[in-house]
Amino acid sequence: MISFEELEEVIDIVKNLHGYDVSGYTRASLKRRVTRIMELNKLNLQELKSNLINQPGFSTYFLQEITVNVTEMFRDPDFYKAVKTDVFPYLATYPHIKLWSAGCSTGEEVYSLAILLEEANLYQRAFIYGTDINGKVLEKAKRGIYSLAKVKEYSENFIKTEPKNSLSDYYTAMYNAATINNSLKKKCPFLYA
Repeated sequence: MISFEELEEVIDIVKNLHGYDVSGYTRASLKRRVTRIMELNKLNLQELKSNLINQPGFSTYFLQEITVNVTEMFRDPDFYKAVKTDVFPYLATYPHIKLWSAGCSTGEEVYSLAILLEEANLYQRAFIYGTDINGKVLEKAKRGIYSLAKVKEYSENFIKTEPKNSLSDYYTAMYNAATINNSLKKKCPFLYA
């Protein structure tokens, strides 16, 4: 088990050597995740620190394991309604629109914005950049394939945004999965940050 004092050492190594500041995570949650990594890899504190400093690729693995990937399409319907009414009219005055979703996880918020931009006839002049430090979740975001059960839940949030169309107009369902339409993916590059 790692102490909170020792956890601070790990946080400093990750920030100073790899440029990622994870100090904003709650200490209890971060401690659980770091302890899990140590247990999975049978590492003591010295070995963990050594791997973070000396082993190529370990920091990437470490960051993938400690990052919290919370995402949902139209997670806060009131926020998305406000974006439509308060932000989109302003964006409509520009010939090109570039949006950035930092910490995009598996891409649900990026596709939520893409759908709303499409409904507002702004998508053709927009790019939505999704970035994350976790390469695994970015691969899922690029594919744009989500469980059909989740997409049904997302539909409830989408309806609260007072849309023009049904959410099903923006994906193709096959078996237990829903794939975001390629027309929406083409202007949503996902990049490792």
